[in-house]
Amino acid sequence: MTQDDTPVATPTAMLPLAGLAMEVRNLSRAAPDTDNSTLATAEIVFTTGAGVQRYDWQRDRLYLEELAVEPGCIRLERLQRGAPLLNTHGNHNLNQILGVVENPLIANGVGTCTATFSRREDVAGYVQDVADKIIRNVSVGYARHKMEMIAPAIDGGMWTYRVTDWEPMEVSLVPIPADMSSQVRAAGENAKQPADPLNLRTFACEIIETRSAGTQASAATRVSPTVGITAATSTQKENSMPGNQAAGGNATPATPEQDAAARAAADAQTQALQAANQRAADITELCQRHGAPAIASALIREGKTIDQARAAVLGELAARDAASGGHRNVRIETVTDEMSTRMAGIEQAITHRVAAGTKLDDNGKQYRGMSLLELGRDFLEASGINTRGMDRLALATRMLHHRSGASMGTGDFSSLFANVANKRLRNAYEENPGTYDLWARRAPNAPDFKNIQVTSLSGAPELLQTNEHGEFKYGTMADGAETYKVITYGRIVSLTRQAIINDDLRAFDRLVSAFGNSSRRLENRLVYAQITANAALSDSVALFHATHANLGIGAGSVLALAGLTAARLAMRTQKGANAESLNIAPSYLIVPSALETVAYQLTSANYVAAKQSDVSEFRSGGRTSLEPIVESLLDETSATAWYLAANNGQIDTVEYCYLDGAEGPMIESEVGFEVDGISYKCREDFATKAIDYRGLYKANGA
Repeated sequence: MTQDDTPVATPTAMLPLAGLAMEVRNLSRAAPDTDNSTLATAEIVFTTGAGVQRYDWQRDRLYLEELAVEPGCIRLERLQRGAPLLNTHGNHNLNQILGVVENPLIANGVGTCTATFSRREDVAGYVQDVADKIIRNVSVGYARHKMEMIAPAIDGGMWTYRVTDWEPMEVSLVPIPADMSSQVRAAGENAKQPADPLNLRTFACEIIETRSAGTQASAATRVSPTVGITAATSTQKENSMPGNQAAGGNATPATPEQDAAARAAADAQTQALQAANQRAADITELCQRHGAPAIASALIREGKTIDQARAAVLGELAARDAASGGHRNVRIETVTDEMSTRMAGIEQAITHRVAAGTKLDDNGKQYRGMSLLELGRDFLEASGINTRGMDRLALATRMLHHRSGASMGTGDFSSLFANVANKRLRNAYEENPGTYDLWARRAPNAPDFKNIQVTSLSGAPELLQTNEHGEFKYGTMADGAETYKVITYGRIVSLTRQAIINDDLRAFDRLVSAFGNSSRRLENRLVYAQITANAALSDSVALFHATHANLGIGAGSVLALAGLTAARLAMRTQKGANAESLNIAPSYLIVPSALETVAYQLTSANYVAAKQSDVSEFRSGGRTSLEPIVESLLDETSATAWYLAANNGQIDTVEYCYLDGAEGPMIESEVGFEVDGISYKCREDFATKAIDYRGLYKANGA
């Protein structure tokens, strides 16, 4: 309703069934020799929501009736339970039932249902006529429960009666789509008079009448709100329009001027009707296309133009977007082409062959039993390359050098092997952890290869007593700095073309696994070199030195309860840069393989001391328990030296880091010219450095 429209009345009228001609399609007949199948089925369109021109006998005027085809506007219970399929709306005996209609569906502004014909012999002829397209017309009888009467926007225009609550009651096959009331109207009765109400089944219909504020209601529109009994056909309307007399009467001849005026009025009404229908259809399609069908009826009823409807739809979408948190109407769709899917399946199959624990999906399973050359032939054929008659050597060369149209780098198969190699390399790298990461601290990734400076601050200065009206004294925090930088390590090996022809993936797997193992050994060796090399720190003093009070020598440094007690005491009494007490407790006992048994005896919870002096608080569960770490690299330097390390969350000890974006070893591949095959370069960017001596202790053990 626009701002200029005002509701006039909402009375209730008793209206009979109305008829609407629709369409039969998709007739399907059973075979003649089948006894258990239905005779025939068809699909029926029982509503499209299009306007139908009818005549209001009570008000003596034409009107356009529109059915709202929206959720909540159509009562589908009768069709869902099964409504009758009748012979020309006959309702006097059971022989007039031709079948049943059911399974209603409302979609895209169209209502459909299915019709199942009876197997009776007297129905077979109707089925044959439908199949032969002799009978084409269908009429749907429906009850109107709520109707809006909308006044025309211009004087002399056509009213619109919009039915917003209606109920399909039955479907009929008819010779001519006609007004249902013509079947019960008495012969010779004045066409302007409704049929006897006692012979009609009527239904309560709420009437809502709206008109423009400036339009005055005429006497004809102020009468009882009863709408005409039923819809009238165009033929009936012509014969029973006001001013015409019943058959056999004398009609008053019209002047030429009156005929021209009547034709002009009829043309104007037709054009207005067509424009209204087109506007309603455009608004309905616009709202459905953008997922807002619920607002279509209101826009049509309020007389909105198509531009105003577009603005309303945009407003509705914006309101939904804001209610869901904003920017919800943006859709990201990932599309994968066929070649990428094929490459992913081949890669998965090769990975499964080198690592049997890899799971295969349906894409990878189709390539599981194929050799490398078979995989290459399948890939080249899919790329449009004819491999018929190509020998194994030429096939291997072609598959290694082939590059798809979108690829500007290395060949597709070499890149595929590189992806498999990186996955297998990562698995081998993670399956062989070093012991250094148990006690050393991982630092944030380095952004580049420049020097990394690590500043270690002392503890805060001691608080001093301040008397009343006394001044607070300044304190200082001393610091130290250690620097190191990321270094690149790498090696190149090759997977030969002979290995590809021989389908020798074990050589490929051993090559890649060896890279993973050697990368982990490299990291382990570099971290432990920080304590075995005993290099000088930024204060020009060796990491383990008497000046740092973290070096045990002589007989008292042997790995035993007494040696551990002395080492713990040395760490407890370490001082910070401002001579503050740190009270550091050791957490890890790092020993070479030669001292493994002794280390486990001193830290085992199963050790039971014979006397009190032999009780070890370094055991698991003790107050200063130690976690033993055995590293064979230490045997290369000394079989008697052992170390204590504090938890790196308490104080810095040794830290390590990777180059940002290259955590661990990485593999790159290239189809070689000098080397007959694929060359693989394994590279790792890694750095490590001892940061602070206070959290570390070394005992020479002799």
